[in-house]
Amino acid sequence: MELLLNGINGSYLRNILLNAADHTERVDAAVAYVTENDLLFDWCWDNEIPLRFWGRFDEQVPVAIPVLQQFLAHRSGRYVCKLVRKFHPKVIWWRGYGAYIGSANITQSAWWNNVEAGLFLTEAELVDGGQDLELEHLFREIDKHAAPLTQELFDLLAARNAELTRRKHANKDADKAFLDTHLVPGWEGLARINRKSASDQRRQDFLKEWNDTLQTIRDIAAKISTDENRPSWVGPTAPLGAQADQFLHAHYYKNTFDGRRADFETHFAKHHKDPDAALEEVIRWWRKLPLSPNEHTMLNKTAPALRQAFAEDMLPKLTEDQFVEALGGIHATREYARRAPNRLIGLAAGRTYDIPEKVDALARHIFRAPDRGGVSVIETLQFVLYGGRADDLPQRLWEAIADRKRKVDLLGVSAMGEIVGWAHPDLFPPRNGRTSKALRSLGYDVTVHVE
Repeated sequence: MELLLNGINGSYLRNILLNAADHTERVDAAVAYVTENDLLFDWCWDNEIPLRFWGRFDEQVPVAIPVLQQFLAHRSGRYVCKLVRKFHPKVIWWRGYGAYIGSANITQSAWWNNVEAGLFLTEAELVDGGQDLELEHLFREIDKHAAPLTQELFDLLAARNAELTRRKHANKDADKAFLDTHLVPGWEGLARINRKSASDQRRQDFLKEWNDTLQTIRDIAAKISTDENRPSWVGPTAPLGAQADQFLHAHYYKNTFDGRRADFETHFAKHHKDPDAALEEVIRWWRKLPLSPNEHTMLNKTAPALRQAFAEDMLPKLTEDQFVEALGGIHATREYARRAPNRLIGLAAGRTYDIPEKVDALARHIFRAPDRGGVSVIETLQFVLYGGRADDLPQRLWEAIADRKRKVDLLGVSAMGEIVGWAHPDLFPPRNGRTSKALRSLGYDVTVHVE
């Protein structure tokens, strides 16, 4: 359970989106007032997560016209909008991940600088307490009294919105005079957020979390690389970052899975009060681990090959085939390719491809981006890996994932973070979504970046 109070405690609704995509089957949102598409709805569309949304219907047009327009434009049965009278909830359920229940509408002010209060409960907590069944009942009851968004309903709301806009303009001076009263102190809220300041804050948050987590991995590397803690099949000259990566890799796949799914959040709940004790227990397991083919191959074959491929003198010379081979060694890339729709990576729809085929297609799609007017992956990697001082590399990494002039289509933060680690394993341990999940299972409160 997490208490979300925006700037009061630093917990924002937006933070949930950073972790939810891999675990969410569908989003059910019952929120009265909505002004923005890009807070939640675009996230669902971009991640191909079905969305069912119920909003308020009244004379003030609580759901903004551009939001309604986008639902109509999608023309998709996977993105449904319905409107309800006598309606005031603020509930967002990322099905399979957890639910927010609180005061925040889907507006910039509510998500960033208003005083808001709400709780986020994980899916396990909802199930344990029976609230999942109560939420199911809530959505069923709402749906009984809801009207689907049709062109006719949209036209009615659009006409009403135009009239309200005219009235608001006519009363602008009177409204301002009313709000200028000294009887209530003036206040801009918890934060004055515009697009630039919001971007700056996200950058600062990313860099702090990224650097903190890298230091955690470095600390782990220092412990597991000592002679008494290193398995006999791991050589003493293996880079510390690579050793830490494979230690976390082995722990994640051998110790956190419940059936076919990694239950790392349950382990986090168990260990978050004492990560050191959890780490020591896993180190005792690691040092006695017999030869593990996957980790042995990664440390002794794949890692050196990746380091060579992404070396400063080799990177600019990579051919397409060499790049495809190198990207095939990146765990985050393989995970993304496995889930990526065929059409997204240039494969024929309706056919089944194995993972090597999808990785090959994804890597070639990325490499050929300049042919489609996109960003060159080689130029972006050169900038990140060798475009300045090593100390500033995390800042260049942020630019590569946030700046449209640098961002490489379909190469996300997990893949970039992993490439950084294999190119500079002595400075920056490889980090991807799997690394972060393994750290969370040990009780470290890190962000799981989507692959």
